[in-house]
Amino acid sequence: MTAVGPQPMQAVDYDPAEHRVKHCWSEPKADFVTTGVGTIGKCPSTLSKAQARELLNDAEFEGRQPNQSVADVLPERAWNVHEGVIYEAVPSGPGAYHGYPWRGRPSRNRLARSVKRALEQKAERQGYGREFRDWLDRYES
Repeated sequence: MTAVGPQPMQAVDYDPAEHRVKHCWSEPKADFVTTGVGTIGKCPSTLSKAQARELLNDAEFEGRQPNQSVADVLPERAWNVHEGVIYEAVPSGPGAYHGYPWRGRPSRNRLARSVKRALEQKAERQGYGREFRDWLDRYES
């Protein structure tokens, strides 16, 4: 009889939305710009598609259990942190997500305490705890 070990976690695809440039710009930092349609999150030009895919597949989400991945649950929203910046991802098609810098907005889009705590711990481990707190100070309403 062969022992069966843990199954490898599945992954979801990162959709870079190359058909539109809404969240892209040439700056090496994440930020927001205001246009006629509202405030748009811009991803840093230095964040590769491979990094975005890794962030997505290691993302936090509400109700996450140990050893559970985005691919296991396919949550409505998922979050991760990179260089102190919080990113949010939402489904863009079957098994695919699109991400952008996160900002809180009054009465909506708040981070659950468990998600915020997990992101802060990740930022601290990465050496970006101060930048994470600065991001929250600027963008959490």
